[in-house]
Amino acid sequence: MRGGLVRSPGIRAQINGAAVDSIMYADITKDGSCKTSRFELTISTSGATADSQWLNQIDGKVQAAIYVRMQPDDAEVSMFEGMVDSIAINPIAGTAQVFGRDYSSVLVSTTYQDSFCNQTASEIATCIAERHGFTPNITATSTMVGSYLYDGYNQVLLNVHSRVISEWDLLTQLARSEGFQMFVDGSTLVFAPAAALSRTSMPIEPADVIAMKFHQICPVSDQTTISVKSWNSWLGQALSYSDGQSPRQSTLNFSNLSADPGTEIAIVRPNLSSQDAELLVTQHLNLLNEMSLTIEIDMPGETVLQPGDLLTVASGNAMFDGDYIARSVRRRFSAKAGFVQSIHGVTAAANPSPQVGS
Repeated sequence: MRGGLVRSPGIRAQINGAAVDSIMYADITKDGSCKTSRFELTISTSGATADSQWLNQIDGKVQAAIYVRMQPDDAEVSMFEGMVDSIAINPIAGTAQVFGRDYSSVLVSTTYQDSFCNQTASEIATCIAERHGFTPNITATSTMVGSYLYDGYNQVLLNVHSRVISEWDLLTQLARSEGFQMFVDGSTLVFAPAAALSRTSMPIEPADVIAMKFHQICPVSDQTTISVKSWNSWLGQALSYSDGQSPRQSTLNFSNLSADPGTEIAIVRPNLSSQDAELLVTQHLNLLNEMSLTIEIDMPGETVLQPGDLLTVASGNAMFDGDYIARSVRRRFSAKAGFVQSIHGVTAAANPSPQVGS
């Protein structure tokens, strides 16, 4: 692992196709599923005139790409592609700050009216991807989630009698209901279960890191119940499903508190089958379990790790050693601090989250 870590790589950018080499600071955060990744650049504008030509090309829509060369003889690696949101120019200091997001910003800003009649979640995602020219990486689903043609029932709407007003909100809602990963990677729209995506496994040892910190979540109750409640108004049926776990017995005696009544997490959704209700309970149990122990790592930068990848941590403490899933990766470059990255991870669930309704 140590051989892949570099503190002082070369970094450059392209802004609307113009080369930018005078980068003083770069901050790139990739946040994974259902979240927008973002970047920040600080660029010197006080050097040669050629280095500031990009300033003449920022009228209207602005696109940016960031590249890193780990060693002088290595090929460049693409670190980020996206849209610029704003540029702050400081003529006194001779700098410009560029802020932006990945191409999910296109979906966040776009809205129109549709009811997606008789379409599945994957068909809706494909329609949105093709509408904007994204390369689709979409796993097919089978359950119709759009409006039904003859009975007037609407399950998914966009911008009409609905709180979902952008395509990003719609895709996020669909991904969560299916138990899918959804994000934009360069010009690719990913809408797929985690098991269908390639995953890098990276060993992490104390010699590889600058700092490592574990966070153990302490529950407020020893008794937690997850239940799903659903109904079908057309068939006049209702169902309820609970995880049925036995409460854990507390070894502590809180003399000033009443007996622990437990915590109930109720999930209410229409038109679920009993199988979907059971899968939804299992999915939420896995989410609770993986959040019980999290990890933060600061280390020299590299270019491979992405959200969703697996970290095999050997800290020297058996209580915390094991597998973690990276949820976000933040990379920073500066002439003073070099190239470093911060990783936030959650403990890997024993079983992957099931897919509901697919």
